[in-house]
Amino acid sequence: MAVKVEIIREVHPSARIASDVKIGSFSVIGPDVTLGPGTVIGRNVTIAGNTTIGSGNFIDDGSVLGVVPQDLKYRGSPALLIIGHNNRIGRRVTMHIGTEPGGFVTRVGDNNVFREGSHMAHDCFVDDGAVIGRSVQLAGHILVQNGAVLEDMVGVHHFVTIGRYARISSMTPVRRDVPPYTVFGGGNEEAPSVRGVNEDGIKTAGLAEDETADLRRALGELFEDEAALQTKIEQLVNMGVEGEVAYLCEFCQQSLQGKFGRYREVYRGLIPPEAAAVLPPEKLSELERILKIK
Repeated sequence: MAVKVEIIREVHPSARIASDVKIGSFSVIGPDVTLGPGTVIGRNVTIAGNTTIGSGNFIDDGSVLGVVPQDLKYRGSPALLIIGHNNRIGRRVTMHIGTEPGGFVTRVGDNNVFREGSHMAHDCFVDDGAVIGRSVQLAGHILVQNGAVLEDMVGVHHFVTIGRYARISSMTPVRRDVPPYTVFGGGNEEAPSVRGVNEDGIKTAGLAEDETADLRRALGELFEDEAALQTKIEQLVNMGVEGEVAYLCEFCQQSLQGKFGRYREVYRGLIPPEAAAVLPPEKLSELERILKIK
C-alpha cells in the first residue's frame, strides 16, 4: 500500500507571490510578504513582517526573515525588510525588520551572498555584490558597501560602515569603520587594523589602470603608518585628487570625525539617507512624526 505524504506549507492568502515562486515544505509565509518572480524558498523557512523580496533570490533551509528586532527601542510599528534581486541566502540566516529610531527599514541590494548562520540585525544596509561569511554577526545600523567581503565569524559593532571592496579577515571584531579597498584584521593580541590593500577588491571593481595606480599609491601613503592620518588626507586632497582616491579620502575624513571612528553614529535618532531613499512617502511621513523631525 502506497504511503500518502502531505507536504505542509503555511502561506497566508494575502501574501503577494509571483506565479513561478517555489516554496519548500514546512515553510511559513506571512500576510505582508511579497515574493518576486523566480525566487526559490527552501524548507522550514519563515518569512514574516512587512517583507519585500525581489526576483531570482534563493533562500536556503531554516532561514528566518522579517521578524521583530531584538532592539528594545522598537515600538511595534510595521517596519520593513527589503531584499533586492539575485541574492543567495544560505541556511539558517536571520534578518530583522527595521526600527523607528533607526530609519524603519533594513535593506539588502542585489547579487549578495549571505552564508550559513549569518545574521543581519535591524536597520542595516547591504549594498550590492557583498559576501557575508558563515556566522557573521551584523549588529544594528550597519552599512556594508558594494563588493565588501566579510570572512567567517566576523562580528561588526553597530553604526559601523564597511567601505566598498574592503575585506575583513575571519574572526575579526570590527568596532570602527573599515576603509574601502583595504584588508582589515587582527593578529595575535594586536587590535584589528588595516593590514594591506585588497587586490581582489580592486580587480573586482574594474578600475582603469591609471586610477588603480593612483588608488594603490594613496592607500600606501595613508595606511603604511596611520599616525597623522588626517594630515595625510589633507595633503592628498590639496593635490586635487578625484575618483576613487577622492572617495577614499572622504570616507576616512568622515570616520575620523565620527564618534569612536564610526561615522554613522551621527544618524542616531535620525533617518539615515539609505532609508529615506527607499521609504514610500507615507512611511517617511509617519517616521518623521514618530521621531518628531521637522
